[in-house]
Amino acid sequence: MAQTAARVDMVISNNATWEDAFQFGTVGDTSWSFIGKSFFTDIKGTRDDPNPLLSLSSGGGTIVVDDPVGRTLHFFVDDDTIVGSLPITVDCDPYVYDLVMVDNSDGSRTVLMSGKLYVEQGITL
Repeated sequence: MAQTAARVDMVISNNATWEDAFQFGTVGDTSWSFIGKSFFTDIKGTRDDPNPLLSLSSGGGTIVVDDPVGRTLHFFVDDDTIVGSLPITVDCDPYVYDLVMVDNSDGSRTVLMSGKLYVEQGITL
């Protein structure tokens, strides 16, 4: 598998569960899969911050693998967690994140995507 990371900036609302889904690779390509893989995402104020504001993982249920063969997963973060960890980013810089896939057999790590994360105040409370 070629190691390339997609640049994906996201906007989430703080009044609903974050459930963005992504499919990786080319549809129909079976040369690689999510079988035997774990996924991790740290969200930070800046790349240089030593500690994440929020950590997500497939083991913790906040990254869900929907189709391991088709390489589809989604984030699953409830609004209480968003409100408690990530203040809105209206008048400040966005958060940064990356999504890392770890091969459980050898520990190798692949960054699948990275980018900025904006948190908006929801309208319907």
